[in-house]
Amino acid sequence: MRVGDIVIVSDLGEMKIYQAKARDLEAEADLKPNHIKLDLIDTKDYVVSHWKLHEWVTDQAGQFKGGAQSEGAFTQGSVGERHGLEKQMEMEVIEMIAKDISDAIATNHPLKWYFGLPETIYHRVMERIDASAKEKLFLTLKKDLVKTDKSHLVEIFQKKVA
Repeated sequence: MRVGDIVIVSDLGEMKIYQAKARDLEAEADLKPNHIKLDLIDTKDYVVSHWKLHEWVTDQAGQFKGGAQSEGAFTQGSVGERHGLEKQMEMEVIEMIAKDISDAIATNHPLKWYFGLPETIYHRVMERIDASAKEKLFLTLKKDLVKTDKSHLVEIFQKKVA
């Protein structure tokens, strides 16, 4: 990892974007490129993923509980089914994550970037990231690293490269 590289860690709840900065003058002069630190340059919270389903919908069947009657036939009304709302909420968050990553890479123009994401959503996010951002992708880890201290992130990614 060198000065100017970007490190992005995310899960369904939040994203943190770090930029590698020189820890001392020797690192800035590229004499000791491993002497770097990560500075938080942006963070995103995906509030939708923290919401519970009962905050979006009720468990009541609806106002037409008795159904409709026509020509002697009786049909059942609404039964309050969720129809995949949980999956739809998750897909919306995944699309937001991919868009935010693509925007961050386009804005910061790093030579390379590192990425940590839980394995459960890794492939769905990766297929939605812009191709121009993927070209600069150097290393990915299928691991939830959002709560990891930024000083340990440098060690984790550098150990994987070595």
